[in-house]
Amino acid sequence: MEKFAKSFPSKPLGAKTAKPWALAGVVGSGNLEVLMERGGKPADAMECQVETSIPGYKASWLAALADFAHHYPAGGTKITINDQGAPPVLVNLRLRQAYDHLTKGDK
Repeated sequence: MEKFAKSFPSKPLGAKTAKPWALAGVVGSGNLEVLMERGGKPADAMECQVETSIPGYKASWLAALADFAHHYPAGGTKITINDQGAPPVLVNLRLRQAYDHLTKGDK
């Protein structure tokens, strides 16, 4: 088990929906869940906490999260990730799903 936290610079979240949080994915069977919440401080940073069952991949996690923070305006959010061995492509997918649910709703 490995746990770590890091903040990444990101443009402020611009969406004005009333939804305070969004969840994507389910932990279990090689999957992960991503919880994205509004109200992280500061407004120009994305705060991340990761808990993974597979140790030794911190550098890969940090690279994926930094890339997401660079390409999506997610400043002012807090992201909590619980992982059970998901591949990197699924990490990116779940981050985008949570972001879309938070900014566009469940349409």
